[in-house]
Amino acid sequence: MTGSPTPLGLAAQYLRDVASTLVGFGYDAVRYLRWSPLSGPPRSLDHLDAYVTMEYHALEKGLALRHPRPGFGRQHVRSLISLIRTSTERHGWRPVTLQALEVLRAYQDAQPEGYGDPEIERLLASTPTAGEARGGTRTVSRDAVLRDARVDLSAFFASRSSVRDFSDEPVDEGLIEKAVRMARTTPSVSNRQAWRVYLLNDRAAIDVALRHQNGNRGFRDRIDKLLIVTSDLTRFANAGERFQCWIDGGMFSMTLVHALHSLGLGTCCLNMSSTRAQDRGLRREVAIRPNDTVIMMIAVGSLPERYRVTESPDRPLADLLEVL
Repeated sequence: MTGSPTPLGLAAQYLRDVASTLVGFGYDAVRYLRWSPLSGPPRSLDHLDAYVTMEYHALEKGLALRHPRPGFGRQHVRSLISLIRTSTERHGWRPVTLQALEVLRAYQDAQPEGYGDPEIERLLASTPTAGEARGGTRTVSRDAVLRDARVDLSAFFASRSSVRDFSDEPVDEGLIEKAVRMARTTPSVSNRQAWRVYLLNDRAAIDVALRHQNGNRGFRDRIDKLLIVTSDLTRFANAGERFQCWIDGGMFSMTLVHALHSLGLGTCCLNMSSTRAQDRGLRREVAIRPNDTVIMMIAVGSLPERYRVTESPDRPLADLLEVL
């Protein structure tokens, strides 16, 4: 029978945890330095796309103001034009550059007389039509928003719990695709949408991935689909965004879980706050892109007629909301 930990044993465990934490910080820092452009010149097509998106979205945000300042954001205009030229010279016209072109067109159209930008005019005159590309702003009516969104979701949120007892009914992969499409609307820094979802639907592949996650014991064999949510580090561009992959990835994951819930599927969020060894082990066995940071796994399955969930109480509102 094992006794209580000794002071020496506790001290040794503490030192091991400190060392593992420092190694983890270093591992994350090296990965961020390896894949992020860090405000330097773009080293890859992914970097170019991230910079183009950052610059055109800066102009979109200005255009969405009630009274945009005439000629605002000239530095973003210059940078965006330069990036478009670099991107098209290296890779031709692509959806992201065509979208950026439409943002510049919208910017030019919104300027009062005398504030148009001649460089934009020259670029527009020498480029192809954008086709289905969209950029700039769109007008939304309050009535339309209230019609579609003013719904009391209290019961919806209260009805979602983590499920660990799925039925034998297989999950329609089309529902997963629909949920991911719904989750694409999640806000992200400069609309860069760095998230990615890996879908595992093979029993052997699911079991292999779950060996690198600690919270699935006892119900692993009940999981029909496994999602691995990641964030692409090439989409984050400076030291201030070193934690943004987890922020954006976490927001997307929650939207995805709620989308799956709305489609009648059960989910269980599986924590991937892993050590360096766990992360490397997962990557050795699952084909996750090297520039992607793993945010979490989501177990998905069909709901049985009746099942049990944990009775964990919610924290009191007074602990969560503080009025300053």
